[in-house]
Amino acid sequence: MCRELIRAGRPVSHRALRRVLHERFGATGKTARVLRVWREESALLAAATKPPNERPPPVPALPTDVQELQDRLKQAEAHAAEQSARAEVAELREQAHQDRWFLEIDQLREQLRAQPNYAREVRTLQSTVTRLTVELAALRAGLAGAPAAGEGPGP
Repeated sequence: MCRELIRAGRPVSHRALRRVLHERFGATGKTARVLRVWREESALLAAATKPPNERPPPVPALPTDVQELQDRLKQAEAHAAEQSARAEVAELREQAHQDRWFLEIDQLREQLRAQPNYAREVRTLQSTVTRLTVELAALRAGLAGAPAAGEGPGP
């Protein structure tokens, strides 16, 4: 659209440009964006119509310090990507490690359960623990009620 209006050769105001946009497309677009595109297209056309010897020499796009900042940003982004990849590998290793030990523990449990006397031994151990707990509680209760050593009825 901008190219067509520029090629027509007559000057076009901002209002006229927006009116044409509204007539053709039903919307005018954002003012800042429309003006930016208009300026870019005008500059490109003006540069293309100038003879090569009249064109200004190309200037660096950015000052050196900004370029340095951009280089440092690229390096930082590359470093961050590398660290992210390392973290992913470490996470995969940790997961594999945990899976391996989970499987090994599970296999050992299954082997233990497969022992012929496993259930009987477990019941025996549980009953022994229960019996010893009851005996300990009785002894503690007896000690709490008995007089301490050296105390007793006096002479």
